[in-house]
Amino acid sequence: MKHLLVATTASLLLAACAGGGLATTESSLQHHRWALASVNGEPVEAGIGSELAIGEHMAISGLAGCNRFFGSAKLEQGRLRADPLASTKMACLSDSIQRVETAVLATLTQGAEVRHEGRQLTLTGGDYVLGYRLADED
Repeated sequence: MKHLLVATTASLLLAACAGGGLATTESSLQHHRWALASVNGEPVEAGIGSELAIGEHMAISGLAGCNRFFGSAKLEQGRLRADPLASTKMACLSDSIQRVETAVLATLTQGAEVRHEGRQLTLTGGDYVLGYRLADED
């Protein structure tokens, strides 16, 4: 029995290592604020200030680029999707802000694969890869 337990534990550890670590859970995402650092690997201008907050029961809110958004998200099979998602409707003042806005809102509403490693959160959607950094202390 002891050997079976050791073999099972070793198998689980190897599977976790091969898969890139443990799966992201709702509890690891909740009660944090994330600052958008990059879109498709390109740094986001510091003045844009796009952020994502994930609260209790996966309530989300933040700033996409020039508009605030809020709604409810679900994490299912490693994918985060906001449905429904509402936002304000202000016109963005620059093309760079509009590009960030479009990437954030599209990724959240269409759904994205989640990768959470320490202070980094990556959302990989169909058209965009959003790189966030933990901003709880900012």
